[in-house]
Amino acid sequence: MLDLLIRNANLPDGRGGVDIAISGGRFDTIAPGIEAQAQRTIDAGGRLVTPPFIDPHFHMDATLSLGQPRLNRSGTLLEGIALWGELKPLLTHEAVVERALRYCDLAVARGLLFIRSHVDVCDERLLAVDALLEVREKVKPYIDLQLVAFPQDGLLRAPGAERNLLRALDKGVDVVGGIPHFERTMAEGAQSVRRLCEIAAERGLRVDMHCDETDDPSSRHIETLAAETVRLGLQDRVAGSHLTSMHSMDVTAHPVTRLEHSVI
Repeated sequence: MLDLLIRNANLPDGRGGVDIAISGGRFDTIAPGIEAQAQRTIDAGGRLVTPPFIDPHFHMDATLSLGQPRLNRSGTLLEGIALWGELKPLLTHEAVVERALRYCDLAVARGLLFIRSHVDVCDERLLAVDALLEVREKVKPYIDLQLVAFPQDGLLRAPGAERNLLRALDKGVDVVGGIPHFERTMAEGAQSVRRLCEIAAERGLRVDMHCDETDDPSSRHIETLAAETVRLGLQDRVAGSHLTSMHSMDVTAHPVTRLEHSVI
């Protein structure tokens, strides 16, 4: 007997009126008119049945915090980052866990079961790290939550950021993050990319870096990230996120990819 039989489903590939048989937690058969008994049968009524949705870039430590400690009056990214800096000292473990779990309920209700979330490691307490590690365990039965150690204030710019990032990785954070365009100079930005990629290579981890999140066309840390990926053999393990400087680049002089997010 099957565990579950879903009847009359539409699939993303365009097929309609399909039955889906599930046994032992695995798909057994996907075909029209399956003749079988099941412990539970669901009539999809011609609705779409699809694999879970994926959010590859989120900040769960800051989720559902609108108005804390004040509203973003300018609506800009820079004021948003400044607001996060004001909120960080006020965070409590319990509040971060509560907001994150509330968000996870919203995510599941919309079919979102895979989430990669950056978590700020520039707070010496690593309060958000500990809170989201707890959340990761709580939601494990129904959400694959991957955490990125994110030095929000800059790996080299913020005192103790590298030490805190390594502490976060030791605690079990999954991915090495970075924000090179937030360093004091372009040279230090490139230096941070190299160091973070070396840390990932040493530990056998992935990299997901906020890279060139600016409209400055001279911000080209994605080039350093690509070079370090090749140098250290990190292919298929590196993502460059928020590559917004690309829209300002002279693509005739510098033929680079025009995607906002890039996987190397």
